[in-house]
Amino acid sequence: MKLFSSAIAKLATWYLIILMAVSLLFSIIIFQVAQSEIASRLSFIVNQPDSFLSSLQAREQLEIATASLVVSLGYINLVVLLAGGAGAYLLAKQTLKPIESAHEAQSRFVSNASHQFRTPLAIMKAEIELALSDKGAKKSELKQTLVSNLEEVNHLSDLSSMLLELSQNKKALSDTPDKINLQILLEDIVDSQGLGERTEIMVSGSPIIFSYETAIKEICRILLDNAQKHGSAGTPIIIDLKEDKGVISISFSNQGGAIEQTQLQKVFERFYRTKQTEGYGLGLPLAKQLVEVLGGTISLTNLPQDKGVIAEVVLPKR
Repeated sequence: MKLFSSAIAKLATWYLIILMAVSLLFSIIIFQVAQSEIASRLSFIVNQPDSFLSSLQAREQLEIATASLVVSLGYINLVVLLAGGAGAYLLAKQTLKPIESAHEAQSRFVSNASHQFRTPLAIMKAEIELALSDKGAKKSELKQTLVSNLEEVNHLSDLSSMLLELSQNKKALSDTPDKINLQILLEDIVDSQGLGERTEIMVSGSPIIFSYETAIKEICRILLDNAQKHGSAGTPIIIDLKEDKGVISISFSNQGGAIEQTQLQKVFERFYRTKQTEGYGLGLPLAKQLVEVLGGTISLTNLPQDKGVIAEVVLPKR
């Protein structure tokens, strides 16, 4: 992230400035002490009765020793600069890592929430506008609208709690899994999105799973929405629910254009969009994150002869 790259560079620069200030201070002290000690020793030798050094030779020796000392201290400070620069960068990066993680979690929560709240809010808006425009609406019809809106409000509440929990701890959601009938859950999602006539649900084996209902529901909503958006208009959407050896697989297939092989894995990256994508590139990455948190896998493949795309989720039954 550009913001934190800049912050790391600035913090590393300050660390390095402090380090070099300390290093130069010690170098000056060492130079003064060493020069004084050399001068004192040379003076002692010159003052001896049988000294082999004259005062002029002593001054020359002092100049040579001083120059050698300056060069040595210069090399030492150069090594401190290079090694300290690398160390300062690593230290700054480690220092800002918790802040960056918290910022990323906050950003992920905001983007996921804003993306996933759109559909429930759109449903509520449409139902309310329809009820307001129908001046002859009966009390039972208005009550039905309120019940439907309450369901969406509850869904938004559960969804926000799940996304917040997910942003705080990406490796877990809930310690108490729900008992879910996936067939009923899928039928409800299909009906809520008005895709009952276009969607066929096939079930093989028991549709019962013990998992986190809000997460499962959101995964299915995302994959059904993608199947509907990227399939050819009016073509069927097939949802195939299978149970086998302790796992349940749910696949969503549509009839439409294929996705290039190089893009099949990239579609799970945040904000990545294919040429056919109209959204923000957040749905599938969130679905993948939720599936992995639940201990499952998700894949996207093209149907034979590139007649469409199939998204498959495999989850443990417990």
